[in-house]
Amino acid sequence: MNWHWNHMPHIASLVLLFTSTANAQQCSDCDCYHFPIPKKCENCCGVANGKITSVTNSSVVITEKESASDGVTAKKSFVLKPDTKKNAVLKEGAPATVYYRRQGNVATQIDLVEALKGLLVPGDEPDPPLPESCYRVHPVPPDALRVYLGGNAGYTTSDQVTVLSVRGTDLLDLRRTPNGLAINAKTFSGDGKIIAEIIDSRFYINPNNFFRMEKPDSHSIIVYDTHDRKVLDVRYVNSHSVKVLGIFQVPGTLPVIIDEYQLSFGGFHSTGSCYGGARLFNIS
Repeated sequence: MNWHWNHMPHIASLVLLFTSTANAQQCSDCDCYHFPIPKKCENCCGVANGKITSVTNSSVVITEKESASDGVTAKKSFVLKPDTKKNAVLKEGAPATVYYRRQGNVATQIDLVEALKGLLVPGDEPDPPLPESCYRVHPVPPDALRVYLGGNAGYTTSDQVTVLSVRGTDLLDLRRTPNGLAINAKTFSGDGKIIAEIIDSRFYINPNNFFRMEKPDSHSIIVYDTHDRKVLDVRYVNSHSVKVLGIFQVPGTLPVIIDEYQLSFGGFHSTGSCYGGARLFNIS
C-alpha cells in the first residue's frame, strides 16, 4: 500500500483521538478519593481546597488562595454528576475539599470541612509568647489565626493558611472551621514519592512504608517516620493559636527542621521572625 504525505495529518488526528479516548476511559475508572491514588490514576486526579462561592445542581465553584496576600483568590469550577459523593449539603461560604477528575473537572467527592470527623478541637491553653518583631510594624489582629514555629510566628486574618512551602510544593496547610482544625500535609521519600499524606486530618500512607500517626488528645496530631522521628507535630493550643514542629522535605532539597527554638534549613537558622499573610514560610 502506498502512503502519501497528505494522509499524515489524518493519521495524526486519528492517533490523538485514540489516545484521548483511551485516557478518558482509564480516568473514568478513577474515583480520585481513596488514597493512595493508584499509579494509573495519578495524572487523572486532582484535589482542590477553598470556600464554596456558588453551587447548583450541576456545578460548584470554589475560591482558592493564590498568593501571599490574604485577599488574592482564584475561582475553580467543577461539574457535579448524579454519582458525585458529598459528606453534607453543599452551601455557599463553607470551606470544602473537592476531589476531581482532571478530564472535564468532574467532582467525584466533595467534603465540607466542618462536617468531617477527626478535626482537632482547640485547647484552652494560654498563647505562647509572640516574637518582638510581631509588634514592630502592626500589632497582630486579635482574631487572627497565629501559627508558632520554632521561635518564629506567622498569622493570617483568613481561616486558611499555607504554613510551609518549599520550592513550589505546599507541605503544610491549616484550615480553621467552627468545628475544629483541618490539616493537610505531605512527606516525601528520597526518590520523590509521597510516602505519607494527610488530607483534612485523614492519614494515608504508601503501603510500602511504615509511617504511623498518633493523636495523644483531641488537640494534637503527631506523625512518626520509619526512623521513629517526629516529622509532624501539630497542637491546636486554643481557638486562635497553633504550634507546629517537624521535619519537612521535598525531593532534591535539604530538610526544613522546626524544633522548639528555631527553624533550620541547611545553614540557615531563623528565630524571632514574624510573618503575615495566607502563605507564611516560603522557601525557594
